[in-house]
Amino acid sequence: MDCRAAGLRRLPPLHSNLLSLDVSNNNISTLPRDALEPAVALRDLNLSSNRLESVAAGALSGAALARLWLDRCSLRRLPAHALRDAHRLHYLSAEDNYMSEVESGALGGARALRTLRLARNLLRAVPTHALSSLAHLQTLNLAGNLISELTDSSLPPLPALHTLLLKRNRITHIEDRAFANTPSIRVLRLEENLLTVVPVAVQLLPLLEDLSVASNRVETVEVGTLQPCRRLARLELRANPLSNLHHRALEHLPYLTTLVVSESRGLRELPSLNGSSRVRALHAERARLARLPRDLCAHAPQLRALDVKGNQLEHVPDLHDCTELRVLELSDNSVRSLGGGALRGLARLHDLLLARNRLRRVPRDAFVHTPRLQVLNLEENQIEHIDMEAFVPISKLEDLNVGNNVFPWLPASGLQRLLHLKAHNNPNLRHFHPPELFPNIQTLVLSYAYHCCEFMPLMEDSGEPPEEEGLSDFVLVPPHHVDLAAWANVTDIWPHYMNATGTSEGRVRAALASMAAGGAAGGGALWAVGGYAAGAVGVAGAADPRRATELRGDGPRRVQCLPLPGPFLPCVDLFDWWTLRCGVWAVFLLALLGNGTVVFVLVFSRSRIDVPRFLVTNLAAADFFMGIYLGFLAVVDAGTLGEFRAHAIAWQMSGGCRLAGFLGVLSSELSVYTLAVITLERNYAITHAMHLNKRLSLRHAAVVMAVGWAFSLIAAALPLFGVSDYRKFAVCLPFETSTPVALGYVVALLVINGVAFLVLLGCYLKMYCAIRGSQAWNSNDSRIAKRMALLVFTDFLCWSPIAFFALTAAFGARLVSLEEAKVFTVFVLPLNSCCNPFLYAILTKQFKKDCALVCKAIEESRVTRGIGRCRHSSNFSNRQTPANTNSLAERSSRGQHGAACACRRLLPPGGADGGPAPRRSGRERLMRWLTACRRAAPAPVPAPRPPAAAPARAGSVSSSVEFSSSRSDSWRAYGRPPPPPRRAASWLVARKTSQDSNLSSSRNDSSGSNATASTGTWRTSRSGGSAAGPARPRLTRQPAVSAEEPPGSPGPPPPAVLAPRHLHTIPSAAEAEQQPDDSDAR
Repeated sequence: MDCRAAGLRRLPPLHSNLLSLDVSNNNISTLPRDALEPAVALRDLNLSSNRLESVAAGALSGAALARLWLDRCSLRRLPAHALRDAHRLHYLSAEDNYMSEVESGALGGARALRTLRLARNLLRAVPTHALSSLAHLQTLNLAGNLISELTDSSLPPLPALHTLLLKRNRITHIEDRAFANTPSIRVLRLEENLLTVVPVAVQLLPLLEDLSVASNRVETVEVGTLQPCRRLARLELRANPLSNLHHRALEHLPYLTTLVVSESRGLRELPSLNGSSRVRALHAERARLARLPRDLCAHAPQLRALDVKGNQLEHVPDLHDCTELRVLELSDNSVRSLGGGALRGLARLHDLLLARNRLRRVPRDAFVHTPRLQVLNLEENQIEHIDMEAFVPISKLEDLNVGNNVFPWLPASGLQRLLHLKAHNNPNLRHFHPPELFPNIQTLVLSYAYHCCEFMPLMEDSGEPPEEEGLSDFVLVPPHHVDLAAWANVTDIWPHYMNATGTSEGRVRAALASMAAGGAAGGGALWAVGGYAAGAVGVAGAADPRRATELRGDGPRRVQCLPLPGPFLPCVDLFDWWTLRCGVWAVFLLALLGNGTVVFVLVFSRSRIDVPRFLVTNLAAADFFMGIYLGFLAVVDAGTLGEFRAHAIAWQMSGGCRLAGFLGVLSSELSVYTLAVITLERNYAITHAMHLNKRLSLRHAAVVMAVGWAFSLIAAALPLFGVSDYRKFAVCLPFETSTPVALGYVVALLVINGVAFLVLLGCYLKMYCAIRGSQAWNSNDSRIAKRMALLVFTDFLCWSPIAFFALTAAFGARLVSLEEAKVFTVFVLPLNSCCNPFLYAILTKQFKKDCALVCKAIEESRVTRGIGRCRHSSNFSNRQTPANTNSLAERSSRGQHGAACACRRLLPPGGADGGPAPRRSGRERLMRWLTACRRAAPAPVPAPRPPAAAPARAGSVSSSVEFSSSRSDSWRAYGRPPPPPRRAASWLVARKTSQDSNLSSSRNDSSGSNATASTGTWRTSRSGGSAAGPARPRLTRQPAVSAEEPPGSPGPPPPAVLAPRHLHTIPSAAEAEQQPDDSDAR
């Protein structure tokens, strides 16, 4: 009856025919007297995981109990006379309780008890009195208690006891005659105690077969301690210092088959095994062995498994006499060479493990002496070269691991029977063999995903296999190359798995012979010895030919290959479909041309560099780098169209991929940072519009952007120094999350971008509310609000999906496919860099004016050079200019054809043709030119006086989205006083201040007062301008140089001193607007 976890508080009703009752995991707290009386036939009772507070005397009487479980019942003692009538009980388990003692009469009624398990309690001593009546006890488990010592009287006479488990106690001392009353012990477990020597008391155990003193503090094993245990088959001294292990301590143990001295940091030399000729498994890993005894194989000729991993061996030990050796573990040593017959004599070697050594080359003769080798591990050796015929002698190899090496080519000769291949983490292995050279391959772990492209057809599902109409019996006889002696005696190599030491080779061969003889007559089993059914040959007439063909590997097969190709590691094209390819090209060209144009115009325009213009220039430069990144990908995709697999590794390993990834990350982070700074500056200017002294100066803006550049450069440079990697994927972006550092890097970048987006959103909402709540809300402000909404929407469209899906994917939740993620990466992410130059610069009015100024400057460069060099007036006024061109020469020379250049009178006597000028040295000409340039430095252009009658619109924001700034801020930033007002009759017209400030008209912080310079932007209507037609200023020429004469000096004038006259900026055709007259201003 199964009543587990039924919530019972007492035993259910029982009947007389009940044989087994399981009431574990319930809430039973008491067992009353005669609780089992109705179930007279009950044999098994499981009361585990209950809360038994009391068990009445005779509670278990009345039933023929054979096995009883009281585990995890919170028992503090086993009550006396509880098992008074349990005469047939032979198995009792009371583990994981709180018993500190067992009363003397508690087990008096269970005299037939054979197995007693009291592990993991609180016993501080062996319950001697309670065990004294158990003459038939065979197994006693006292592990996990608090026993500190074993005295001569701790164990009562237990003549039938053969297994004693005392591991995980606190035993520090065992007296010499502690096992005198238990001479039949065969298995003694003393691991995880505090012993310092192998107890001498084991000499009283002549039948001992398995002794474990592992994980103690044993330093000394003296000669003669173990020799009386002549039937000892397994000795485990693992995890002990063994610093004083006597050289002859393990001699003359004729039945010893397994010796374990692993993790013995004080062991520098293996002891002699003279007289222990049956040793078949020797484990000495993670010790300090520098060499093995020369006579090891002579004393242990039947050795079949040798494990010396994690030692200090520099050469393969001489094992030529170990002709029966099957497994050789030499990993984590310092072996440097496999040549010169290092493996001679190992003709039956099956597994050779040489991982993490110092091998550099694999010569041709490395495996000549191991023709039966089937498992070879050469992982993490920094192997630089493998001979083309190194694997030819081991044509039966089935499992090869050459990962974490640096050889450029893997030879395929001799690997036709290979089933499993691991060649991972080898950056130099850029070319791999086609599937035809591995006809039997099943699993591959390679260095690059592109190596699996040719195996993709073999990895696809071939559909469900057809159902068999009937069952057919057949026998598979192992082929000639299978060594049954190696695999039919697994318990000989690892006897602790089955506690057996005999060989079964003869039995297996006899069974196979019998099956083969009677197979055709309808023998009924499929034998697959050692996993070699795939290579076995069926008995004629006994098997289905089609199934036998599949087992031989001639039929359909399924291959597993890692790492798998995907959208970020494509086999055919970098951009999988033409829509994505055309979109990337469009974004690439728009980002490159748009941002390049913005940078060129803002840098080379004649307008003064202020804070908004400076920030927009940095933004355009950052987005320009994104255009270069997309250009790299677009060109690589176009150059490898249809055959990207052949060029993918060369591209990812190249410096171009690193440069592209560096520019991509730099652009992304710098663009986000600059957008945040622009938004914060704009928000600060609008919210503090009336505080003209609270402005971000150009110097402070430069410091802020220097921090942004430093942060972006560091973020982009980290993958170059091992934090993530640009070479992981074909798009050259650091998406690696395999290590905690790389995962932290990706998450940090995504979090920073998310915070920047929240800053943009919050600032724009605050600005919108400030404008919406002002008293001057009109249609222009509505246009500004729409522009703000457009900016926020583009940022949200480009950044939020990428940040969301990337963060979820970094922590294992993939909400989109890799194809969709690739579209987000190479198209949506750079889209913001394509939109920014249009939203922040190109679509603004001031940018168009700056473009006109740049074009006009290029057109009139020759005229400007002519004025700068002070050519003759005839050379300037007589230029052949087409009519109605409105050029600078035509306008400036109109009505002054007869004026002569004032610098002619400064020439030496003889005029311009009076003779050759004296020749000056190059240094003198250079110094003269520098002096002239310093004197000719242009003076600041004064702003026109604002009209007094023009009312100021309080609280209005004309174009805050277009990065306007006040004229007064510019004068204050440079520490200059505002210029004096000019008379309307002045012969020279200055530029508008809006053109000299930034990319738009005045903003909210400069329109609130008539005293600010930005309110000087002329808003004269066309009708007003026409009314002032007679007073329209006219351009007049003025001398480029003047001679300074002291006033009132009679007589001939002194020699003229050549000095440049400061020329104000001449308005171009793009600035043809109505200028107010002085009378109107008044």
